[in-house]
Amino acid sequence: MRGFSLIELLIAVFVIVLLAGVVSLNVGRGGADISLDAEARHLSELLSFASSEAGMSASDHGLLLNVAPSANPGRYEGHWLRRADQGWVTPRTSTDVFADLRLAEGYELRLSLEGQPDIELAPYDPDLKQPPQVVAWAGGEMTPGALEWLDNQTGDVLYRLEWDLLGRMVLMPKGSELDDRNGG
Repeated sequence: MRGFSLIELLIAVFVIVLLAGVVSLNVGRGGADISLDAEARHLSELLSFASSEAGMSASDHGLLLNVAPSANPGRYEGHWLRRADQGWVTPRTSTDVFADLRLAEGYELRLSLEGQPDIELAPYDPDLKQPPQVVAWAGGEMTPGALEWLDNQTGDVLYRLEWDLLGRMVLMPKGSELDDRNGG
């Protein structure tokens, strides 16, 4: 009986390692896609909730997005605010719904609001008492706009969340709306 040579065994092991590496890279990216999808959906739900809360409490609510003040590039935060007599303050609630957001790392965020110049997200400084960029007014309206998650490497749009004046949210993977008629 003739067995395998050392070269044949090394080639077989190399092919197996190569395939395992390709599979693990694809699975790793799939996990990132799932967490980004969950983050975009969660933010959509929170903005809708803030709009409802603003109407029910008769007090404007808003979201201030900023770059995290850490050394990690591509890290963003969100701070919920409520309009009070002394300006914008952190909402007082018994739930963690309006807790500060820590958004996923490794993406670039681009916020655009209708009728306003491009918004540059800067580090958060609580002493500045910055107003929120996205406001849900007590009358039921919301600042129309969009938030995009961009791939740091390619600049491609991974997700786009749009909302209109009435606070209706549309989440678009890859920046385009899903076509439910074609099963997409």
